[in-house]
Amino acid sequence: MSEKRDDDGHRSMILLLLLLGSLLPTPLKGDTVLLVNGSRIDGLILDQNTTRLVLQIGGLGTMQIPNSTVRSIEKNGRLGPSASDSTDSDRQQPVPPVTPVVPPQKKTRSPLLLPRADSGVKLPAELPELSGRKIQQVKEWVEELQRQRARNRSRAEQRLATVGPAVIPFVIPVARSSFDLARISALRILLKTPHFSSVDVALEGLSADNRWVRKLSWQLIVNISGISGEYSWDSQKRSAKRAQQSQRWHQWVQQQRRLYEQQRMWILDQYKLRGESAHSGR
Repeated sequence: MSEKRDDDGHRSMILLLLLLGSLLPTPLKGDTVLLVNGSRIDGLILDQNTTRLVLQIGGLGTMQIPNSTVRSIEKNGRLGPSASDSTDSDRQQPVPPVTPVVPPQKKTRSPLLLPRADSGVKLPAELPELSGRKIQQVKEWVEELQRQRARNRSRAEQRLATVGPAVIPFVIPVARSSFDLARISALRILLKTPHFSSVDVALEGLSADNRWVRKLSWQLIVNISGISGEYSWDSQKRSAKRAQQSQRWHQWVQQQRRLYEQQRMWILDQYKLRGESAHSGR
């Protein structure tokens, strides 16, 4: 009787081992996914698109892996767990290449693009010339403009303003004077006949210590450029905001100078093609 019980025990043990062996995964050639953190995952790729891939992990199921975490994929002879629930067509399906993930790059400010110079660009009007006698008179008024007495400056300012744009070259040096009262009078004259030749004086005055010089310079650059905007001319200290506000006028002046130079060269080329001189007046 005891021998029969021993035989029944041996048979039960063999059946249990066979059952457990059927449940264990069998070796299978598959794919190796290498992650950016250095980890490796063995399995079988079932699907992949531009954002993620689906990996079969033997009989344990599937998992989705974002492409952003994948460094590379190896199709090799490594032994992986059995994918008992996957079909032969899934195993033979070609694996699409991994789309490289390009990290977003920091946006940079695009450079200022200049339009192509053509005959539509208008050069600044040429300043009229004064006669010899008028030049001497204007020089005398400019000297009076720099006097300490307010009456002399006021009278000279009124007379110079009546001359018109021709007085600009004579007044510009005074608009850079260290004597603020004379500088203010000169800027008021330039304001009455805004011209591109006065842009440098206007840009310099934007950062002047005297608040009224800053204000008149701001008004002058607005009248010349046509680009209006608020400006912290009344601030007691030169601030970063004021420098930022004046930057757009500096950029405009640089752009205009390039355009004017391109247009000047274009005009010279046209004269050369016609066999004429730039000063022929034809």
